[in-house]
Amino acid sequence: MSYDAQTIGTTQLDTFVNAIPGIYSAKDELRSLWDVWLHANHHAASIGEEVRKAAAGGELLTEIADFSMWLFTAVQKLHGNIGVKKSSHESDPESLVRIRLGYSDLLWNKYPSMCPVCYWRRTSGDRTGESNPELRNECDCLLHDVERRDQSQKRRHVKALRAFADEHRHEKPTGVDAWQQMFARIFAANLRHLTLTDIAFHLLEEMGEVSDAIVRMYTYRDEDFVDGGPDWQRIWLEEELADVSSWMFALVEKLDLMRQTAVEYDKWRFGEAVVFREEKMRLSQIIWRRYGSDKLRSLYCPHCRKQVCNCAIVLVPMNRSVEELVRKVKDR
Repeated sequence: MSYDAQTIGTTQLDTFVNAIPGIYSAKDELRSLWDVWLHANHHAASIGEEVRKAAAGGELLTEIADFSMWLFTAVQKLHGNIGVKKSSHESDPESLVRIRLGYSDLLWNKYPSMCPVCYWRRTSGDRTGESNPELRNECDCLLHDVERRDQSQKRRHVKALRAFADEHRHEKPTGVDAWQQMFARIFAANLRHLTLTDIAFHLLEEMGEVSDAIVRMYTYRDEDFVDGGPDWQRIWLEEELADVSSWMFALVEKLDLMRQTAVEYDKWRFGEAVVFREEKMRLSQIIWRRYGSDKLRSLYCPHCRKQVCNCAIVLVPMNRSVEELVRKVKDR
C-alpha cells in the first residue's frame, strides 16, 4: 500500500501500525520484547526531557515520532497467544507476555468515545446506567476526587465497558487523525487545564504501569496463579497500553493548542522549516515527517533512507556472539 502526506492521516490505524514491520521486521525479529520496550521507554523519557527544557521544537517532535514507532512495534511484538513463541529467538518468559487484541480494538475497548473513569462514575459499573444522557459527555474528572476501586469493582467495570464498546464497535474511528479527534473531544477540559508538563508526566506514569503489567504476566502471587488468572493479567496489559496511547494523542493535541495561542510564531519553528502553520498539528504528520517519503510514497527508515532498513546494527548475541563482544572489552 502506498502512502503520502495527504493520505497518511486517513489511513486506518491498524493498517498504519501493521506497516511498520515492513521497515524493520528483519531486525525486530532478532530483538527481544525487553529490547523493544526499553527503546520505547528511552524515547518516552526523551519526550519528558524536551518538555522539561521547554523545548517544544524539532527535537520534541522527533522524539514523539520515535516513541510512537517503538510503541507500535511493541504492540506488534506483544500480539499473540500466551505460551506460544513467535520465533526461535524468543525466551520462555517472553512467550507469556501477550495481548489478544489488535491496536484499534485495544484502544476502543478502553475508550469507546468516552473517558473510562467517567463511565464508571456515571454508571457505577451497572450497564443499566448507560441510559444516562451525560454518559458520553466530555471528561469531567478534574471536578471529582479520585475514586478507589477494589479488584472486584475493577473487573466489573472492565467487563461492562468492554461490552458497551463491543455493541458500539461500528462507531470506532478508522483513520489515525480520527482517533486523535476522538481523544481531543473526550479530554477537551483536561487539555485546556493541564500543562504540557502535566501531560508528559502522565505519559511517563502510564509507561511505568505498562512495565508493571508486563512483569505481572510472568510474576504471580499464589492467590492469582489460578484458572483465568493469566486472562486478567493480559487484560490489564491491554488496558495500560490503551492509557499510554491516549496520553500520546493528548500530548500532540496540547502542543496544537499551544501553537494556536503562541504570541510569537517564531517560537514554533520545528527544525529548519516552519510547519503546521496553517494546519492542525497531527500525530500522523509528525510521524510522516520523520518516517515518511513522498518520493517513495512509503514509510521508510530515516537513517538509511530505505523502505526496508539496512542499517548496520549489531545485536548481541543474535547476530554476533557474546564471546566476540567480550574479546573487545579492554578493561578486564
